[in-house]
Amino acid sequence: MPKAEIRGKFEKSDFAKLIDTAVSYEFPKDLELSAVSLTADHLFISWHKGAGGWERTPSKDFERIEDEERYKYQAYRERFDRSVVRFAWRFTDPFCAVMIQLAAEGDAHTPIHLHVRDDLKHIGLFDANPERIQLSQAFKKMTLQNDTLVQSTRMMTDGGHVDVVSTLSEGGIGDVEALLEARRGVNDNSFAGADGQFHFLQTKHDKLSRNVKVQGYGVESRVRVWVQCKREDVYIVLGVIWANQ
Repeated sequence: MPKAEIRGKFEKSDFAKLIDTAVSYEFPKDLELSAVSLTADHLFISWHKGAGGWERTPSKDFERIEDEERYKYQAYRERFDRSVVRFAWRFTDPFCAVMIQLAAEGDAHTPIHLHVRDDLKHIGLFDANPERIQLSQAFKKMTLQNDTLVQSTRMMTDGGHVDVVSTLSEGGIGDVEALLEARRGVNDNSFAGADGQFHFLQTKHDKLSRNVKVQGYGVESRVRVWVQCKREDVYIVLGVIWANQ
């Protein structure tokens, strides 16, 4: 889809005023589309959701005497945070990604995906529901490649699963010959689903800003990044996964 066509769709939507505007620092109660970045090579859409709370601040405690009664006051400081959800589409990539900065407890991400999907369809980027890419094949293949340090893999079929796990503090499945032989002995075609824990190391990917640990969920089409890293680091991770599809 050409950039001009994408811009035209935004301009006809309820989000026209957000194109190429500075990111808002408001704290909306509900997830809200707040910024759109459209350049020659990418489209980034951001949603924000505010979260507040009170944190104990002992340095502001004090005592006071009134009418011969002593009162002790304990202070709390109101704190505001924001969670961010991004839709990222680099036009040179054959895939898009939804990046969610919210805990994935239970089905917490389900309403977020629905919200993003509905906004994208309203804009007109998709006519039907976007297809989620199954990643099990990639994770199975990655456990036999040298792209990453593989900490563990789980391969699933109806009625059970097979786990291969390295307990080394500084190594993975590939560093334990017996585990590697066990993994090679598995017929991948017998297992429809696969998950895995992978370490993307700077020694293997020199463009990474740091080592990145991820957990992959093949059937769920989901990758959990366990460390704070740069956006480009995430693209390197996604690129390796895609290359193994």
